[in-house]
Amino acid sequence: MKRTIEIEDNLEEIVQCVCDDVGRLLRKYIAENSPDRLPCLNDDLDYSGRVQEIIDGSVPVYYSELDDLWFLYSDLFEQAYENAGYGDNPRENHGMSAIYCYISERVGEWYSENAQSIFESYVKA
Repeated sequence: MKRTIEIEDNLEEIVQCVCDDVGRLLRKYIAENSPDRLPCLNDDLDYSGRVQEIIDGSVPVYYSELDDLWFLYSDLFEQAYENAGYGDNPRENHGMSAIYCYISERVGEWYSENAQSIFESYVKA
């Protein structure tokens, strides 16, 4: 017997929403603090834990969604978890920690690629 299932792949949407939120946070930080250099993602923007809150709030909580994402992206999640050095069981907490690590990595990549141009556009304005 064959069965066909559908899996909703919303990981890129999740990552994009988080990056958009971090971009808004960067703009707000620049407007409020007028820094003379690009703010550091971890030291400046996440000083209050706001970046971590944004990422944490984006991690799915429903087991079915977690299982779907793990089915599609287990290798990426395991690698991100290993890179973060949190432990040796990426499926702990139903894999939510590894998904958090993956999203955090992607946010770091996005910040490295985009933050400077955002900063420069605010400095020139």
